[in-house]
Amino acid sequence: MAKTAPETIEEELEIISLALEAGIDPFPPRKEPTKWARAALGWFMIVMMVSWVSQLMFQYV
Repeated sequence: MAKTAPETIEEELEIISLALEAGIDPFPPRKEPTKWARAALGWFMIVMMVSWVSQLMFQYV
């Protein structure tokens, strides 16, 4: 059963109040990225770019 997005502010406030009553924090604090995550993302991007460049070079050389 797919739910539709709330159409009015009152519906949104009701959903937020239900979440608070259930003990769910609807607006959790944002987590800062860890050093490991940044390093992994950086290496992934480097590998992808080297892969693309090598494919391009293989096509035209």
